[in-house]
Amino acid sequence: MTSTPTAQRRGPLDHAPIVPMVLSWPGSRAFIAVLALFLVSPLIAPGSIGPTAIVSMLPFAALMAIVAIGQTLVIQQGGLDLSIPGAVTLGALIVARFGAEDALGLPVAILVAVVGTALFGLLSGLVITLFALPPLVVTIAMNALMVGTVQALSGGFAGQSPEALSQFALGRWFGIPVLVYFAVALVVLTHVVVKMTRAGRRFELVGENPRSAANIGIGTRGYTIAAYVLSSALAAVGGILLAGLLRNPTLTAGDDYLLPSIAAVVLGGTALTGGRGSIVGTALGALFLAQLSQLVQTFTQATAVQNIVQALIIGVGIVAQLQLGGTTSRIRGLVRGRTGAGTPAPE
Repeated sequence: MTSTPTAQRRGPLDHAPIVPMVLSWPGSRAFIAVLALFLVSPLIAPGSIGPTAIVSMLPFAALMAIVAIGQTLVIQQGGLDLSIPGAVTLGALIVARFGAEDALGLPVAILVAVVGTALFGLLSGLVITLFALPPLVVTIAMNALMVGTVQALSGGFAGQSPEALSQFALGRWFGIPVLVYFAVALVVLTHVVVKMTRAGRRFELVGENPRSAANIGIGTRGYTIAAYVLSSALAAVGGILLAGLLRNPTLTAGDDYLLPSIAAVVLGGTALTGGRGSIVGTALGALFLAQLSQLVQTFTQATAVQNIVQALIIGVGIVAQLQLGGTTSRIRGLVRGRTGAGTPAPE
């Protein structure tokens, strides 16, 4: 009796190897989560998906994406930047306090805000790499230092953002908020640098295996320091744009960006253990969080309920990303089901 060809014995999922392959890409999983959320939103709260609601949500998603890009770079190096709130607030304060024409002027204030905040990131990176101290401890201390700087510079009042900055932050091109274009440009630029340049590939190698990188002559400290510098600088950029969006930023403007920035990174598929990450996935994670926040706020005005619902959904999303974050063969096994898979797929 002639044996049945292997191709004829395969199940329906074997005819579609594209399914586990697509699921193995962090950005695709984040995209599926965003798509599912937008499909479910009108069923739960119709007002959360209209043109007005989306346009009002997108600027905050863009700001979250900008801040989360820096957090992604740090997490890729096996660290965690807990100084994000101070960096966002410091960037917002400097541009609001000193951006007027009778002070530093807007261009100089923006430069001072970005460079000055980046110096705190440089200090964090130097302390972490030279003294081998835990990033959590160092960045918490750096956050306290930046908050103290904010209090010293502000005198208890942040000031009003320059009109030119507010016009830019609130502006629209072809009906889409300007901040969306700005965030997309940063995402594309960072993705290209990390994935398609020699320095970017080395950056990922250092995060994935510092010892191996050092053995082939790559200076690991420089990449780690650069991650913290860029994280602080991007947080400051987010703070500057937030000041323009709010017009009158508060002295706690950055407090809402710490945990969401980490959640966006994890939802986007970047492993907390370091190594390879997905900048595009992080941006999609930021979009997911912004829409989720708007959905919950539309559904209920109770703050406690909002926090609980968001925490539960974010938790489920993070667990799903971690479970699907393995190799293609592992995802194929999860798609088939553990009990019905038969012979395990080769790694």
